[in-house]
Amino acid sequence: MARPDPLEQDSLSTDRFGHCPALWLALPLLLGCSLDAVSGVSPGPWLIVGGLAAVLGWSARRHAIIAGVAIVIAGTAIGAAWHQLRVPPQTTAMVRRPFVELPILVERATVRKGGDGWTGLGWITDRDGGYFRRRVALSAHGACPAEGAELMVAGGLTAISADADGFDAWLRSQGATLKLRGGRVLGELAPPTRFAVWRQTQQQRLEQWLRTLPWDDPDGGALLAATMLGRTALLPADAKEAFATTGTLHLFAISGLHIAGMAAALLWLAKRARLPELPSGIVILALLWLYVQVTGASPSSVRAWIMAAFLWGGHASERATPALQSLALACAVTLVLTPDACTDAGFQLSYAAVLGIIAAGGPAANLCARPTEEERLTPREAQTRVQRLRWRTRKFLLGGLCVSLAATLAGTPLTLGLFGSASWGGVFVNLVLVPLSEIPLMLGMASVACSVSDRLAGPAAWINGLAAALLHVMTWIAQACALVPTMSIQLALPHRWLGPLGGALLAAAFLSQAQSKSLARLLGVPAAILSGWLLLVFLLRALS
Repeated sequence: MARPDPLEQDSLSTDRFGHCPALWLALPLLLGCSLDAVSGVSPGPWLIVGGLAAVLGWSARRHAIIAGVAIVIAGTAIGAAWHQLRVPPQTTAMVRRPFVELPILVERATVRKGGDGWTGLGWITDRDGGYFRRRVALSAHGACPAEGAELMVAGGLTAISADADGFDAWLRSQGATLKLRGGRVLGELAPPTRFAVWRQTQQQRLEQWLRTLPWDDPDGGALLAATMLGRTALLPADAKEAFATTGTLHLFAISGLHIAGMAAALLWLAKRARLPELPSGIVILALLWLYVQVTGASPSSVRAWIMAAFLWGGHASERATPALQSLALACAVTLVLTPDACTDAGFQLSYAAVLGIIAAGGPAANLCARPTEEERLTPREAQTRVQRLRWRTRKFLLGGLCVSLAATLAGTPLTLGLFGSASWGGVFVNLVLVPLSEIPLMLGMASVACSVSDRLAGPAAWINGLAAALLHVMTWIAQACALVPTMSIQLALPHRWLGPLGGALLAAAFLSQAQSKSLARLLGVPAAILSGWLLLVFLLRALS
């Protein structure tokens, strides 16, 4: 029997907020990393402030308010210092020579869609050239290297301005301040690890396997490979545009949808095989971790895996871990490992959407799922199939709308700030495409399982074909919905800080309303705050 847990979702009131240590850890860390990303103060002052605040918090531990404020200040300052120590310089670089030869440690590298060369991110390791520890966006010819390789690369170097827009703004959000184009690899200074080479090999093998269909359908194979590997760059151009317009491009990012679906399928197989619960759970987590690594370890996939690990750990120890607690723990772990993730678009959008779903969408869906008066007064033996189908459909549609609306509200300011557009139609399109997306995901899992044997190549091709056909149907639905007028809004923010400000206001609203039992408050308050934020944006646009 599970022990009583003081961290249940309804324990967010002021008097019990201190019982949620993950939030006390995650929020100050996130604030500190974000402050340093904006201000860039040297780590010394941050550490001094953090140390003094920690001493004050310990000294005033019997005074809850003083100790709490001191803990927040200490966590924020230490998080800022950690961000400063681990993150490359963020100021705009001065490029004196357009053509350079630089030693670069490859952080991330992917083959171009056409196969002619590769793109990625790397760190400059030359201490004497004035670019040491700068992160650079790479575009080079030749074979794609594995992550962790140190290469001598020659090419044209340009700086990315602080007020860049479009693709350069996305590169800037990844911490890149330089671009190297037309690169040529002159030699390898240090080889990658064996694990990095294995990951790259497996990713290429899986992509080739998933593209294998019983008939000639390059687009279908690309859709399935993008679904299973989380690489939106593989999507056909028209399909990518349709999914982006309808706000459903997240279906092709490795996230909770993938991890939860795979975990459920593997747990079901383990139970059917009567395997011991604890060892099978550890093996499943290990397999999911390998999947996350092979697919590139994006912020959303890492977040989903860490949440799954904490949820399973709580279940195994007979202490149920609330989803919000797992989300906060995942955020804290991610920032400790990679503090520069705070400026990553995938990190921001993923955590904002999941926070909205946990704090508002899920509780609102539960409120909508409460039995109606007709259900309560109708005896079970008197219920007809039509009635039960109608009730289930109502719960599914209303619950799905609540979850989709909460995620859309949470991500709108950040999406507008990062890309200048946001899709309102995704609230409704997700109701259709999210359930459908689980089918090709499960079929893709079955196909990957068949990849262990050459004898199963034939059946796997037909499984891929069935998944690709369904993905074509999903693409057609997205393209049809994209034709609806005002499916998405285009709005360029006059100031970059407006996006994070709106996201922070909505996060505060979701957390403050998480204890509410009112549907109007759970979703109405965040919607009102978003409306006020939009009015502020229009006012600032008019004044600028």
